[in-house]
Amino acid sequence: MRLMMLGASLAQLPGILAARAMGHEVVTCDDRPDSIGHLHGTSHANASTFSPDDVLREARSFSVDGIMTMGTDQPVLTAAQVAEALGLPSFLDVETARAVTDKRNMKRLFDRCGIPAVPWTLYRRTGCSGPVPVESIRTPLVVKPVDSQGQRGIFFLTRHDEVPTHLDRVLAWSRTDEILVESHYPNEEVTVSGWVRNGIARVLSITDRVTFPETDRLGVCLSHELPSRHLARHGRTLCELTQSIVSGFGIREGPLYFQFLIGAGGIRVNEVACRIGGAFESQFLPRVTGFDLMDAQIRSVLGLPVPEPKWDALCAFDVFAQGPAISVQLFFAEPCTIAELAPLDLVKACPGVLDAGYHVPVGHAIQSVRDATARVGYCVVEAPDRYALEDRLSFLYETLTVRDAGGRNRILHRPVGSGWIARPA
Repeated sequence: MRLMMLGASLAQLPGILAARAMGHEVVTCDDRPDSIGHLHGTSHANASTFSPDDVLREARSFSVDGIMTMGTDQPVLTAAQVAEALGLPSFLDVETARAVTDKRNMKRLFDRCGIPAVPWTLYRRTGCSGPVPVESIRTPLVVKPVDSQGQRGIFFLTRHDEVPTHLDRVLAWSRTDEILVESHYPNEEVTVSGWVRNGIARVLSITDRVTFPETDRLGVCLSHELPSRHLARHGRTLCELTQSIVSGFGIREGPLYFQFLIGAGGIRVNEVACRIGGAFESQFLPRVTGFDLMDAQIRSVLGLPVPEPKWDALCAFDVFAQGPAISVQLFFAEPCTIAELAPLDLVKACPGVLDAGYHVPVGHAIQSVRDATARVGYCVVEAPDRYALEDRLSFLYETLTVRDAGGRNRILHRPVGSGWIARPA
């Protein structure tokens, strides 16, 4: 059968390879000809994954049997629109897909369903367009596009009068004329990944989403950590909120990837997505849970049955059961031109490394980190427990380096070592 994968970056590469291994043809759809996924598909469609009309034209020309994405937010809507137009299988109808990709619809549904979120409103050139005046949102503020991803176009503001002056900078990353204005909520971020079957959310992981501490890099992720330090205290509530969102949004089937904020005022939902996560969950969740959510998604969007033993594994998994410790390192670099990257075969030979990859090549000029698009690469590391994991990460970063022309290691990553574990929750 012929599958169209929306996106051809490292985030989609595991799905491309998995579908090929299952014997399917894969049409990689991306408007960047240098995307790595194109090297592994059977054919390539040159279209922006943000353009449903262009993708629909290409999907028709290739006579695809199914369409999907993973690791990216906005193409979820494109996939639903194209699937509806061609009568292909889809987890989401267009209305639900719009609700999980447009933060305006998302926030309204949170309010309607009683889902705890931070105070918010909308703003456009003519002034406030949301449910409350901007001045009623407590400072400091966070402004962001309603339809972007990767922390692009997000700004931390201390005064209400900064909102109009930042409007154009935010809209540069949007296809709309409105921006989201939220009250900043000091927090630690947690991500819930799972699968919905027959309207029931099965939580497969609760991970800590470790971000840069600086407000000019707000929300830019450095790593995902499993198990979460919040699992014992907040795990049950996170599972209950996940089910409340699934029920309120009318999600019946498919992957989920929800982000929560845990702070002094309790848990707040940040945003939700119906996709396999961008922290390479497809690489470690099958090892941890026994359920291969990527295999299930590929089969489902092609209209193929998922064998019952796979569903049995999903239902049998207990997210509170003791398992391995895993860290998905999402590393960056200080501004430089990359002269040397540690060979991937050496990185993958480090203890506990399950997978690793680079987003950029030698010779690439690194700018200051502003959003997730500045990421240099990733590495998934497993260990029996958190202390062994920190030891393995310390060893990893003796090998995993990003050097400039002067031989200096310019890599940026989250702190490693046992002291990081002891940080208060």
